[in-house]
Amino acid sequence: MAETQGKLIAFRADRMGGRLIALLNTLRFARSYDLPFVVHWRDSDGLGDGSELFHPDFVRDHFIDKPTYRQMKESATAIGTVIHSPTREAFLEHLAGGMHVLLDPPFDVLRLPFEDEAQVARTFRAVVDDLPLNPVLAQHLDALRGQLRDGRRTVSYHIRRGDLTSDMRAMNRAWPNKFVPDEFFETHIRANLEGDGTRTILFSDNQAVLDRYTAMFPGLLTFARIADTSALTEVQRDALELFAMSLSDLIVAPPSSAFSSTAKTIGGGDFRDVESQITPEARHEALDLLAARLRDEPHLFANEGEIGQYLVYACEHLVKTGRRAEFIRIARQHIEGGLNIAFVHAMTVREMYFDGQYQQICDLRAAIDRGFVAFQRSFAQVALYHGLALLMLGRRQAGLEQITSAFWHEPVEGEINALAGLLRAQGDFDDSNFWVTDPEIERLFPNRFVVDHVRTYYTPLIDAGVLEFERMVPTNRVMVWEWPDFTRSDLRGHYKFRGHFRTILRILERRVWSPDLKPHFDSFTGMIALREGDLDQAETMLTEAIAAKPQIAIFHKRLAELRHEQGRHLEALAAMDEAIRLAPRASILRALRALFQMRAGDTPGAAEALVALMDEGRLLFPSILFLAADAAQAADRVPDAIRLLERGLALAPLNWRRQCDLAQMKADQGDDAGARAVLDWTLQWADDHPPLVMLNTDLLIRAGQRDEALSRLQRLIKRYPDKQQYARRHARLSKG
Repeated sequence: MAETQGKLIAFRADRMGGRLIALLNTLRFARSYDLPFVVHWRDSDGLGDGSELFHPDFVRDHFIDKPTYRQMKESATAIGTVIHSPTREAFLEHLAGGMHVLLDPPFDVLRLPFEDEAQVARTFRAVVDDLPLNPVLAQHLDALRGQLRDGRRTVSYHIRRGDLTSDMRAMNRAWPNKFVPDEFFETHIRANLEGDGTRTILFSDNQAVLDRYTAMFPGLLTFARIADTSALTEVQRDALELFAMSLSDLIVAPPSSAFSSTAKTIGGGDFRDVESQITPEARHEALDLLAARLRDEPHLFANEGEIGQYLVYACEHLVKTGRRAEFIRIARQHIEGGLNIAFVHAMTVREMYFDGQYQQICDLRAAIDRGFVAFQRSFAQVALYHGLALLMLGRRQAGLEQITSAFWHEPVEGEINALAGLLRAQGDFDDSNFWVTDPEIERLFPNRFVVDHVRTYYTPLIDAGVLEFERMVPTNRVMVWEWPDFTRSDLRGHYKFRGHFRTILRILERRVWSPDLKPHFDSFTGMIALREGDLDQAETMLTEAIAAKPQIAIFHKRLAELRHEQGRHLEALAAMDEAIRLAPRASILRALRALFQMRAGDTPGAAEALVALMDEGRLLFPSILFLAADAAQAADRVPDAIRLLERGLALAPLNWRRQCDLAQMKADQGDDAGARAVLDWTLQWADDHPPLVMLNTDLLIRAGQRDEALSRLQRLIKRYPDKQQYARRHARLSKG
């Protein structure tokens, strides 16, 4: 094989099932095509470094560390691209010249179009049989095979809980295809539990689930009753459970659980989605029971995460059956009782909006903000529906502030983007309080789905005369491309690395431009070239556009960005001055000029300009408030910095770094109580960030609460064993 032969890379940032299926697919391709391979087994999610699962020789020969993986990934093609290769030669061409192929499928056995399905299945079976397991794990698996392959039929149920209801980030997202209500499993087991000739085993990662079901169904087995795993590590027990499930004749499970899906793929038995296996009538009854339990017996549920996932099903069921108000009452009961689940907040205010409960949304917002956790998309939706409610109540300015916040968080989210376009079209958003760009270019990108969004979301506002809709409106994506310095921090790289701009150029270059429109296209092209880093093309296009039409303000703004990128700061400021002269009402042009001032070292001038701009109260994008706070702090105007940062965080609170900055400034000013209040709120969802924890520890010590500081650190050490800073701080405090 040539020296330049690339390798297959097995990696999936997932838990046990997803990682194993990615590895097994990689081994199958390696065997079918005699290809070298490596494995990156991320040491996270409690799955160790792979040595507990696989033979030491296999780990030594094929596992790679994170730096090596990152380096190889730079020369790797995703399997999603390779999988459509029409011939063997075309597939192998992807590995020529030292290029690699990254395999990360979450489900099933991958097969190329030209491959024989039966042969692939045989090779995959051989790969599974030859999987080089850790000898201890292999010994237990051999014993399990002998026990479960005794001629009896085995049916396995898999009830997925785990991180979906306990991990902070996972539980703040809805997982309706992975989390299936107990009531569905109850219904299915009751109708299908087979007699003595069948072995029925319940697999679950939640002991409370196992206890409840075995109490209801004494004939139900659990994995603990069929295998002694006391000598195994937790990771090995999880793997052995998966292999045990793979030995079943039938698996009944959620439709999208990688754990049970991998077990099915490895074993080749039948698989049934539990929800599809119960009748519509039984499903209705089960969901009625679920709703009643959520309303009357919240103590039946294990934790907040479980309640959150159940509320997804309750919402869908009660709304579909004309009982939206009943769902709202149940959800509000839990939120007001302290439930801090991001998507539940968003889901509830959405249904309240559709139910016309506008003032009630405003009333509930305080309870949501009390403990809002994780995921800015949910926060954007809360802000959106709160803004709509305020508009319906006639509180227009407050409503526009909330909608600006929603747009800043998720500017290309369909319904949010459409609403911003509608508000711009009727003049609520204009040059004084919103981003600006070139309307000639915006017309090239109409919002094709605006009618659907209006029909789905905004009919009440139109019927009430709050919102006008007389024509198509442009998408606001062009504004996002125009203002990367004032969007969320990840958007500049997001578009660049996707090659998004180049795709736009290819589309636009097919058009024939009139002499009047060509400068607009040239300037836009130059801006895209600048975003992509092609400064030579940007220079040509931007200067030619200004020469043809010097009266267009946005052309000079784009040239200023180029000059700033080139380090020609005085010319950048001069170009911004010309843009401001041509469009004096465009507040955001003044913000960009101040940003250039600050980067050029004129901190006092930048602070003066930004504080004055923010105090006008029109331009309320969080990133500009944050910039103004940075400038004020750098210019030693700390009280201004604190109040501007507080205003920005009121609109965008899920920025832990900014919350930390605010707490630090308050502490430096002697306001320890204020600093502690900021940290107490933020640490609900960001206690995995050491700067927050260290500052909070310092404040506890300063307040004479050493024991409390030690207690909190001890809890965090258990939760985040990889955060060495916590252990070191705890050790130092224990000595003192």
